[in-house]
Amino acid sequence: MIRYRDATADDAEALAAFAAASFIDTFGHLYPPEDLTAFLAASHTSALYAGFAKSDDVHLRVATRSGAIVGYSKTGAVELHVDDAVQCRELHRLYVDTSVKGAGVARALMDDVFAWSREQRAPALYLGVWENNHRAQTFYKRLGFVHVGEHDFMVGQTRDRDFIWRLAL
Repeated sequence: MIRYRDATADDAEALAAFAAASFIDTFGHLYPPEDLTAFLAASHTSALYAGFAKSDDVHLRVATRSGAIVGYSKTGAVELHVDDAVQCRELHRLYVDTSVKGAGVARALMDDVFAWSREQRAPALYLGVWENNHRAQTFYKRLGFVHVGEHDFMVGQTRDRDFIWRLAL
């Protein structure tokens, strides 16, 4: 059975390991090792996740099965360059283990993201998706997101193009 809950600082080490492994599984083949190592060292540390879990400005949610993390979402203030960023929210990360893909975990995490964003009185939710991640784009489109722009996403020295998606809440 999959359970959903808010992450705590006690989850930081396991969450950082899951997040890094998920990123590597999904995107690791795209980058030179030095770029991947630099990105993970800057973006997926236990100290960062402990800080996210303690922050009132970040909503960090985990999905667990038998106590192990099998998915997570991180939502907070908009970091993308969009016109109405001030009151909106951004889904920064959504990752689900391959063992539970297709089991509704991503949808359950997104339903929680929607509920939290509405509690924050956000008029819209933004997210960025790599231009070639068609599975994710299809998922977000089914949820009602609309492609509204693009931006550069850096992994070490490698520049990727992400599409910006927006959902009116």
